[in-house]
Amino acid sequence: MEANKKETSDKNKKSGKSSTALKVAGGLLAGAAAGALAGVLMAPDSGKNTRKKIADKSKKVSADVKGKVADAKGKLTAAKGKLTAAKGKLTSKLKELKAQAKRKTAAAKKK
Repeated sequence: MEANKKETSDKNKKSGKSSTALKVAGGLLAGAAAGALAGVLMAPDSGKNTRKKIADKSKKVSADVKGKVADAKGKLTAAKGKLTAAKGKLTSKLKELKAQAKRKTAAAKKK
């Protein structure tokens, strides 16, 4: 019972850390975007040029985000493949060990 409480506590701490990291990363991205927008809006330029700069910047940011999302998806897909392969190997090894244990148990009963 005590081990389960500790396990749950450890899991909560880990998920809390990742949640905090996500919040910090989100905050940094939002701050960077707000700073870039403020810089464009505060620059002495005509409205037409300012709108063009905002549109160009948003297209660039959008392309960057899409690239990073695609990269993350690729990494997740690769990790999933590795985990699936490892699961298959572990399942196979477990079946092998189980069969071996049955054989040894049967042999011990015969003696």
